Amino acid sequence: MLARGRIGVLVVAMVCAVLYAQAPAVGLSSATVTISGTSTVRNWSCPAEAAVQVTAGKPGAAVPGFTGGVQSVAFTVPVKAIECDNDTMNEHLRTALKEKANPQIVYRMKAYTMAGSGAATVTGQLTVAGVTRPVTFDVKLTPSANGVRSQGETTIDMTQFGVVPPKVLLGQLIVGKMVRVKFDAVLQP
Repeated sequence: MLARGRIGVLVVAMVCAVLYAQAPAVGLSSATVTISGTSTVRNWSCPAEAAVQVTAGKPGAAVPGFTGGVQSVAFTVPVKAIECDNDTMNEHLRTALKEKANPQIVYRMKAYTMAGSGAATVTGQLTVAGVTRPVTFDVKLTPSANGVRSQGETTIDMTQFGVVPPKVLLGQLIVGKMVRVKFDAVLQP
């Protein structure tokens, strides 16, 4: 009886080892994400740290640091991690982004096209305030000792995500609806 139990454990361990060996490698990284825009009073910029999950492997073309391509990339920014230059602005931003119901902003890459050896066009789905829409980034790729440095930016209309631009000071300060999203990450295989 004891021998059967050990054989069963051995078989399960072997199956798990085979499945693990076939699974694509997942790298965890972080990125600096900066959200910036305008208002009727001044320009503003709010940085945050994003968790980045990268899965190497098909179906994409080779990328510096990922010779077998990249299967998926996901950026996750906790809304509470977005820090503007003052507490009042943080409060208005978190209210506008509906933080209580939607505590994270998430970007999931769907596909990419290499545009030479150091650039790519990346398409994916961005979820902000519970609304998901397609977003495309032009990305600069630079090989590094730890993987590939990935830098990109795009402009989005926050009203397309159901976000109402904040108005404060009895309407004297109105935030513009267009925001620039910029990121800088070292992606590890």
